[in-house]
Amino acid sequence: MTTLKILIRKKFFFFFSLLFFYQPSFSQFDSQKKFYREDQFYFGSSYFLQLESLEDFKQNGFSGNFQFGFIRDFPINDNSTRAIGIGLGYERNFFTSNIQPSKNYGVIEYRTVVSRFLESKNKISYSSIVLPIEYRWRGSSIDEYKFWRIYSGFKLKKNFPLYSNPSYGSEILIDEMEDWTTSIYINFGYNTWNISLEYDLNPILSDKKTLNGNDLNISFFRLGLIFYIL
Repeated sequence: MTTLKILIRKKFFFFFSLLFFYQPSFSQFDSQKKFYREDQFYFGSSYFLQLESLEDFKQNGFSGNFQFGFIRDFPINDNSTRAIGIGLGYERNFFTSNIQPSKNYGVIEYRTVVSRFLESKNKISYSSIVLPIEYRWRGSSIDEYKFWRIYSGFKLKKNFPLYSNPSYGSEILIDEMEDWTTSIYINFGYNTWNISLEYDLNPILSDKKTLNGNDLNISFFRLGLIFYIL
């Protein structure tokens, strides 16, 4: 009888030992099953609207950009529906307007061309390396790849010199633009298609004036589409 009790106790001890040691494994497995990353490549395009009201200013033609990059995802809750995203991207920006830069004796001058007979289309373009940091909310799961998302954040941009292609005359390099600019943005949508809204916090050209004395602070509100690829 004593021997039988000892055997029974050993079996119970062995059973509870297995249960104790395997339980963390089951919990870890469940946790890992819910945990995932949404590392993503993105690309998109936006339309620009000039924020500053300038006398006689007119946007002529399409002004916008195209962008692409990569976002690294850092989930901050157990089921990964909340995350912080940190990325690296590239933007090519251009806007067309009746603001015409010209270089006289090494000095860049800006004038607003107003003509009833000749529509002035001066294209200014520049590139930026972009560092986005965003808060990410999504309705996804480890098994669901089509979901609603809201990604909102902040961009730090390293800008490279402006190039101006006037309606007439030769191309001009404008190296007096702001080296670093910032913006805030929100991207929202379902699955691949997402609307992008972005607001510049500071202008790419500041403390400049047109020849008629108007302040020239060029900054934009951007409206466009952005696509994410896993």
